[in-house]
Amino acid sequence: MNETNSSSPLLLPTSIQESTILTPQDVALLASVQEIPAIDPAYEDDVLKNIIQYYSISPDEMEKELHIHAKSLLAQQKVQEAWQVLLAGV
Repeated sequence: MNETNSSSPLLLPTSIQESTILTPQDVALLASVQEIPAIDPAYEDDVLKNIIQYYSISPDEMEKELHIHAKSLLAQQKVQEAWQVLLAGV
């Protein structure tokens, strides 16, 4: 059965659901989108570039830094930008 139900909750990646950095309010903001956005190759963010450059050899640390940056974007209500940051770690 492959029914599409627009009222079904958005299934967030486990790393977001179980984040020790993102608050329940942060996760709710991320879940407020209709669907998880696609990675936008044109998205430019200097902080994101630095995180990828400095933490690429340590995936756990990179995920932590991505979540911290996404949290700061969510505090500014920049949900789409936060998604782009989080998707960079997927």
